[in-house]
Amino acid sequence: VWQKLALSRELLQKHPVDIYERMRRTPAAPCEDEIVRDIHRTFPKHVLYRDKKGLGQQQLLNVLRAYSVFNPEVGYCQGMGFICGVLLMYMSEEDAFLMLISLLENYRMSGLFMPGLPLLNKYFFQLQRLLAMHLPSLCNHLAEQGVEPTIYASKWFMTVCICNFPFSTVVRIWDIFLAEGVKIIFRIALALLKLNQEALLSESFEQILETLKQAPSRVESDTLISVALSIKLKNKTLKDIESEWLAETAPGM
Repeated sequence: VWQKLALSRELLQKHPVDIYERMRRTPAAPCEDEIVRDIHRTFPKHVLYRDKKGLGQQQLLNVLRAYSVFNPEVGYCQGMGFICGVLLMYMSEEDAFLMLISLLENYRMSGLFMPGLPLLNKYFFQLQRLLAMHLPSLCNHLAEQGVEPTIYASKWFMTVCICNFPFSTVVRIWDIFLAEGVKIIFRIALALLKLNQEALLSESFEQILETLKQAPSRVESDTLISVALSIKLKNKTLKDIESEWLAETAPGM
């Protein structure tokens, strides 16, 4: 289903059918040292990836290395390992590679991993504005404590809610993400903040960070998804905030 939603197999209409094998067999790959260094940190407790030089770690290395050859502008960034790790639980190396291409191109995730993380900075700005709209009291309290989205939300966006979330929740979020795009991540972020609002309003900086770190693993999947989908968020709202961000970050401003 994920491959159909992402139209990943359709990529073979514009790339050679053996594109993955070509990339995988390239002798030199950018970022290979960084990829090798991070492999064991990706799902270290999962049966597929816990054994050093086991099948899972080798598949992860193969796909991430091949992608860095395919797209040297992005190369490799740590969050990509978790995304690739989840994909490989459900599909072959070649299909995971094609899904990575689709995610970074069709879902415009490349900006999350390129130098300067341009897309991530836009998402932080949008989340801060949405927080002010939906949870103004909490927004003010977090601001008073010096807690900004840059501190707590990077993994939510960079891994599409893989890190620290129960696997049952991850799969459901990914189903929605592949169908409707990044909007679900904003909804999940707002839902986590809303569900923990009472505790957060009485906490200071370090307590807030610990609460938000633990929040994804402490909430029932059904509850989180239900609250997230109940949050009204229009694409136009995200677009309007994006325009505001572009105006503020334009050269000469």
